[in-house]
Parts: sequence; C-alpha cells; structure tokens
Amino acid sequence: MTRKARPVIGARLSGLVAGVDTLAQPATTSLSTTLLDPGEFQPRYYFNPDALDDLTRSVREQGVLQPLLVRPTASGRYEIVAGERRWRAARQAGLTEVPVLIRTLSDSEARLAAAVENLQREDLNVMEEVRAKLQVASVTLGVPEDSVVARMFALDRHAETEPELIARLDAAFGALGRESWRSFIRNRAALLNLSEDLQEAVRTGLDYRKALVIGRADRDDLRDAMLEAASGGATVAALREMLRGPAQPTQDVFVTVAQQLRDRRALGRLDARQRARAEKLLAQLSALLSGQTSDTD
Repeated sequence: MTRKARPVIGARLSGLVAGVDTLAQPATTSLSTTLLDPGEFQPRYYFNPDALDDLTRSVREQGVLQPLLVRPTASGRYEIVAGERRWRAARQAGLTEVPVLIRTLSDSEARLAAAVENLQREDLNVMEEVRAKLQVASVTLGVPEDSVVARMFALDRHAETEPELIARLDAAFGALGRESWRSFIRNRAALLNLSEDLQEAVRTGLDYRKALVIGRADRDDLRDAMLEAASGGATVAALREMLRGPAQPTQDVFVTVAQQLRDRRALGRLDARQRARAEKLLAQLSALLSGQTSDTD
C-alpha cells in the first residue's frame, strides 16, 4: 500500500510555537543515521515491535517520506525532536541517511514540537497521549510538568483571575483537537496517579477507563483480581461491581431498636415531650405484637 506524505511539521505547529513557522519548508538536507540521538522530550515510552516492523518494510520500499525534525547539540551531533520512529525504522531497513529539517530550538520549543508531532499519530497509546498533552500544557503555562495539572485545576476554579492563561490553554488544546483542557484534567490526567504497573498495562492495551477503576482498589488481592478480570474481558461496570464488593445485609430493625432501648444514656437524653412520644409508640408496638388494640390509639 502506498503511503501518503503527511503535512510537514511546521504546518501543525503554526501559532503554537513561536519562531518555527519556517518548518513548513521542505527538507533540503540529509544526515547520517549515526549522527542522530533520541530526543529528550520524546513522549513515547513504548515502540510496538510489530508496528515498527511494518514501518520498516514501508521505508525499505519507499524511503522516509516525511523529514525528521532535529536540533544541533553542543557535541556536534543532532537530537531528534520529532520522527524517532522513522529513524528507528530507517536503521532497521538498512538506510544510512535520512532527510531532516535542522532547526535551532529552545527546550520549550523542542518539547512542544515533540508533543504536537506525536499527537498527530494514530498509534499513540493513551499514556503517551496524556504525557504529550502534559508537555503542551507545561510549555503553554510555563510551569514544570509535575505541577501543571494542579495549576490547571486552580485556573479552572478561578478562571476570572488569569483570563490570558485561560485563552492560551484554550488555543493550544483547540489546535490539538479531540478534547478541551478542562476535559483533560477531569478525565485522562488522572492516569498519572496510577501505579507504574497499571500505567504500563494501559500502554500495552488495557482500556484506560478500566485502569482508573482498578486503581481505586484499596487491597492488593482485590486489585490483582480486578486486573485479571479486566484481562479476561470484564466490562467497566463489572469492575465497579467488584470494587463495591458484595452487598452488606441490612440489620434487622427490631434488633436495632432493641439495642437502642438498652442504651440508658440515649434514653436519658430525651426531653419530656420526646419521652412521651416514645412511650406512646412503644405501647402501640406492644399492642400490635400481642394482637391487641392499644388504648392509646
């Protein structure tokens, strides 16, 4: 199947990263694959071997259709900002050079470029998507990734205090599409609080909604049982039932009242009116149980 060249990177970053609109220019340079290093801000942790093999076969037949975005480093080498999968596939295919766009980018620009470029990919898993959007928000607000979700919640609660930041978030997430930043922090951002093994399970195919339910388990045995059930195809609703556990039987009302009547302190707290009402109700109950009609009716 013939692959179509994707729009060049700069076209998708226009308006998001200051100073990189020139990335819309076509690649005019090739670099040796041995001069390139994986990027510091790569959102991907996992490269599916089967998908990479498919890309390798395509690259072997047609070459690398979309150039990599790279930036020079102090060592004389180049850091891959966007396109690490293409670089890996090119090396597997035996290519010695790949087309590149060389740009001098700040860390913030490189972080945002890597995030936005990866978010265009259909095979990005949910954990990688969350991390990429976290990078976008981090650069947009100018705060570290580990505190950006809390910052966004604060902005959501007090939107009137910093309208300019709200507008920047709206623009950034609007350009990315799919969901607003408010939807992001209320839903998928919660995945960042999951244990590492649950995050890894999401990366390798577990539905993130199921992972969020499993993450609420307060016992290891329950958590393991829910994870096994999810692997076997249990629905989100079924996992919620497991989390709630078996329904607790309600205590017999007669037992409850009998216990309360033996509590002298509770009875002593009744005022005269409450005590008179209680005595009337007890007289009615006594008559009912004995099959007689109470004179207090």
